[in-house]
Amino acid sequence: MATFASATRPLPPLHDMARDWWRKGRAFDLWSIPHFLFGILMAALSPLTGIPFLTILAFTIILAMLWEIYEKFVDIKETTQNSLLDIILPVVAFILTSYLFLLYPLHHDDLLIVTIAVLILFLFTNISGWFAYLRRNRNFIH
Repeated sequence: MATFASATRPLPPLHDMARDWWRKGRAFDLWSIPHFLFGILMAALSPLTGIPFLTILAFTIILAMLWEIYEKFVDIKETTQNSLLDIILPVVAFILTSYLFLLYPLHHDDLLIVTIAVLILFLFTNISGWFAYLRRNRNFIH
């Protein structure tokens, strides 16, 4: 008689799981986080700079699309669903964050602090993801 423990696959060692966190998923993966954070950062630009909402929204969409084109250009493999989500997530984050800023306006200095905190998180997730990518693809840098 098989037990539950013998019927399940053993988990990989913890250090292997940590390396796998940044692997591309079907639609959502850890790379979804910096794409979402990018939308939040872009939404903060309008109240910080006075640039109109629609101008920054258009700029956000264009940059998200250009980034996906760049990923194809440098041969980063991802599913179609993931590429589409990488464009949709910053737009959704932008709209949600802009709406929150309308409901709960922040003083300019407070908004600047929040934006800097999100920027630090954005940079951290991108840098850690990039290092994970380089570890998996050592021949990428040669």
